Amino acid sequence: MGIEICIINPHATVQSNKKLKHCVSGVIDKSSTVYMSEESIVEDYYSYYLETTNVSKLVKEIENNNSSDAFILACFEDIGIDIVRKITSKPVIGIGEAAFYTANIIANKFSIITNLSVSHEAIKNNLIKYDLDHKCVSLRSIEVPILDMETMSKSNIKKLENEVNRTIVEDNPEAIIITSPGILNLTKIFSDRFNIPIIEGVTAAAALVENLSKQDLKIKKFTKPLTRSNRLKI
Repeated sequence: MGIEICIINPHATVQSNKKLKHCVSGVIDKSSTVYMSEESIVEDYYSYYLETTNVSKLVKEIENNNSSDAFILACFEDIGIDIVRKITSKPVIGIGEAAFYTANIIANKFSIITNLSVSHEAIKNNLIKYDLDHKCVSLRSIEVPILDMETMSKSNIKKLENEVNRTIVEDNPEAIIITSPGILNLTKIFSDRFNIPIIEGVTAAAALVENLSKQDLKIKKFTKPLTRSNRLKI
């Protein structure tokens, strides 16, 4: 029996949503479907420069979705994951944690290549939270904004290829995580070229969240949506 997986993409554009949907569709059962949230929430969602978060739109996305059986948050920093898990009994997975746990299963040590180094602090904190910081031997960046990866220009591909090669030579990881979501074809090419597992977070999340949903684990919901009847009366 298939399920519906909702992908919430904070950086939603027509091109990026198309790439994410293609990645997920390639690893889930044929009977399962993918629902893409079309609204970009990145401006309110997270400001690297002000170091602030606002997950109110993310919470509403989850609360207003009654049809999907599971959710993937396509933000490698996994922002808001702990909060949205409190309001739904359906599986919710971030592409960061999915990639980390996948790497941990198949490798004794792994490296991470990000788009921008400004995300490193959040990723380091998450690795500590997931108790995987000791498995990560390096955290590097190609300094290319995530939306610029949509075009996959030759210069961006070359930057990424050079960084993969440098990471292998200098850090000797057993697997590499690339945080650019939706570049499944490119990770396969690099994996074959360099003979090392290269993990893309969206497909890792899709494989995990589909299996979790099918197990029907009766996940506990910790909070109830705020309604007129349960609001605090003053």
